[in-house]
Amino acid sequence: MNNRHRFALAFAFILGAGMAACGDDDSGATNLEIGASCKSYCDKARECDEDVSTDECVDDCKSRIGDCMADEQRSTLDDLDSCASNSCGEFPACTIGAGLQCTFGL
Repeated sequence: MNNRHRFALAFAFILGAGMAACGDDDSGATNLEIGASCKSYCDKARECDEDVSTDECVDDCKSRIGDCMADEQRSTLDDLDSCASNSCGEFPACTIGAGLQCTFGL
């Protein structure tokens, strides 16, 4: 599987996983926090795969994080920030972990 497909699969997982848990609790992350974490995550995704559109990635990320349960948003954003500091080889696995955090609180 080439890098493009690996990153697409990993990113699709986190985005799809976010849809499985919805919440409207006001204790979630702020829009500023979500935007900053999604931007750094998507910058890394673009660095690792030049076919990634940063703007589309950020928009999708913000939407999916907004679908996470509020009490899981901050942990998921911490995971995404951590992913952004990883090497490209570690990036897909880290992304899956962030998706699990959003969905299941793992």
